[in-house]
Amino acid sequence: MEAQAVPEWKYQRQFGYQEGVRSSQRRFMAIERQAPRLLDDEEMRFFIANGFLTLETTLPDAYHRTLYDRFVDIVGSDNDRNPGNNLLPLMPEINEVFEDPAVKGALTSVLGPDYLMHPHRVLHDNPPGSDQQVWHHDSYWGYKRKVHNHRPWWVMIMYYPQALFDQIGPTGIIPGSHCIAQRLGDIDQIGLPARGPAGTCVMIHYDIWHRKMKNFTNLKRFMVKFEFTRMSRPQRPAWNNRASAWRMPKEPPPHLIEPMWQDQWRWHRGEPAAPAAKGNGAAAPAADAAALATLAARLDDVSEPAGLSAAYALGALGQQAVPTLVDAMLGNDGESVDDARVFIDEGQHSEVEMTARNAAHGLVAVGRDAVPALLAALPEAGPRVRKYIVFALGEIASDDPAVLQALAGGVADPDVYVRINAVEALGLKATSPVAVDALSAALADPEDEVRFNAALSLARLGPGAAAAVPALASVLEDGNRYVVGYAIEALERIATPDAITVLRPFLKTARWCPITKRGSLL
Repeated sequence: MEAQAVPEWKYQRQFGYQEGVRSSQRRFMAIERQAPRLLDDEEMRFFIANGFLTLETTLPDAYHRTLYDRFVDIVGSDNDRNPGNNLLPLMPEINEVFEDPAVKGALTSVLGPDYLMHPHRVLHDNPPGSDQQVWHHDSYWGYKRKVHNHRPWWVMIMYYPQALFDQIGPTGIIPGSHCIAQRLGDIDQIGLPARGPAGTCVMIHYDIWHRKMKNFTNLKRFMVKFEFTRMSRPQRPAWNNRASAWRMPKEPPPHLIEPMWQDQWRWHRGEPAAPAAKGNGAAAPAADAAALATLAARLDDVSEPAGLSAAYALGALGQQAVPTLVDAMLGNDGESVDDARVFIDEGQHSEVEMTARNAAHGLVAVGRDAVPALLAALPEAGPRVRKYIVFALGEIASDDPAVLQALAGGVADPDVYVRINAVEALGLKATSPVAVDALSAALADPEDEVRFNAALSLARLGPGAAAAVPALASVLEDGNRYVVGYAIEALERIATPDAITVLRPFLKTARWCPITKRGSLL
């Protein structure tokens, strides 16, 4: 009888006796960190108008080559081993990109010095012959129910470890499309490919239209996507600001929405929203009823840039435009568009809420003078307008108790869209017991998107949200990764002894070992 072969042990291999005992060599090269290089006025004007900025890192070529080789090894032949959100703990050396003076300076300039790195990050692989994507917005981690912020609370850094040229399938970007919800008719004619040497980064406003382009080469093209969020509204310029007044950038985008850019410039400088609100005695220009009606009629113009220009032109008129904007918003009331869980938004439903959306942004541009009318409209509004009202109340720099109470009521609204935007709005306010209590309760909401927005808002409130520590502790085992990620950030920023006591054992258990891999299990 023939003897059966002894099966090999699945993990049989030769172990070196020194493995894990003597490891004096660094895992990756040492990089000398430099002070951030803040943007200048022209770079800031370009970003505000175009929604993106190309950055060249100072890191050595060897660094980018090493990362490229690591990416090839990580993703496998068909991207079947992509680590997803575990990319940074697996490869901590990637963080040198975000500590680079050009990248950190750009993030600081646009988001302020206390910005947050979002827990979502992705390694994108564009293999040889891969076809192009459709033009699209990204979702908010699988959801599209949040009202998009025109003011850049969110940006994305796309890092490329290899040189970018048209044939390798770079990222295509639509300049100036970051606040446009509809698909532009000339979108294929105005798209630009990202270009640059190895190590190039592109900082984009989160909502810009973009796509992966076709790779005509036999080379893999990699892109690492990391997201960052502003944690507090601007109090003063965070860039190397010299000019006080807005000026058109030297390279404006194809579609001009200058009233909106003027509003964003003022906001970044920490100025009041509308000219009528300035403390220097300046007043908004007077407009007669016919002029108001003409602008209101353009809020749903077939050209969205024209509609947005009208909305922000109304906003610049200040308090006199508030009734016109509120009436326009209420005239477009109804159910919220149910586009709940899609990873790519191609603007399919943009026209349905065009008037209400544009009017809401115009009211944000008015500022505090719009608050009484927004509060008065809230009780009788349908779910669509309630959603836009709580969004606008959050964006407007008012911590009036009536605003906080209205937003706290929005957190308990029967419509999920209202709740999502109300919890984000509370995080843009000064810390208060009303806000902390409402956000703590929202951590138990059945909707994932409400819970992770609530945890982010508590992170924005920071030390003043200490009363939320028990509620945050209860969601560290939540089934949604972003609820957990934001809760960790909130506990770290609260930083009381109770918060650290909750956080420390969780982080010890969740520790990822970046050295462990298939060839090194000990």
